[in-house]
Amino acid sequence: MIDPEAMLLWLDRRIASAENWVDTFSSGRKARPAHEIEMKMFDIQAFNEIKTAYLKAVKRKNEMENMNEE
Repeated sequence: MIDPEAMLLWLDRRIASAENWVDTFSSGRKARPAHEIEMKMFDIQAFNEIKTAYLKAVKRKNEMENMNEE
């Protein structure tokens, strides 16, 4: 299993990368087609939802482990 901290860092990098892509390519001379922008925005939303769910799962796992130790 991937270390939770490493997983969260990976998710944060993926989110930051997608946000940077949107900032760079959503307008101006480098603008990409609207459907590409929409796909990246979906990616950002999905990664954020995955991160939230992952944090909840890690918290539950830690709580269960703490209960088992008592």
